[in-house]
Amino acid sequence: MKRMPWIVAGAALATAASGCTVGRIYRNVPLRADPSAIVEGTSTKGDVLRLFGPPNQINHQTNGDAFVYLYQRENWSTFRVQDPILRINWFTYTRQHERRDTLLVLFDFTGLVRGVAISHNVEDMPVL
Repeated sequence: MKRMPWIVAGAALATAASGCTVGRIYRNVPLRADPSAIVEGTSTKGDVLRLFGPPNQINHQTNGDAFVYLYQRENWSTFRVQDPILRINWFTYTRQHERRDTLLVLFDFTGLVRGVAISHNVEDMPVL
């Protein structure tokens, strides 16, 4: 029983020296249109640019160009218990999630779409 005040004081001190951080980073923008609107062999570079805007990357390849559209999200949270006097970390817990949507559009030399690939992962981002 004589140690009870010290335990309470220690718990209060640890609580006072703890902190929580939540962060979010969103890079680029979500896709502006539905990728199913791109028709292989019919759609052109101009059609893709009208639908989706400028790409994040343009890759020049030996058999044509490729437009790459990226949208990335990062969410994280950190909980830290720190000694308030010595600034020594007693405990740190970090949880981080990163997801990306990617649209790749391949063109031939004439500017016609010859292939489309899409990966949707941002929708599956877990809640913090």
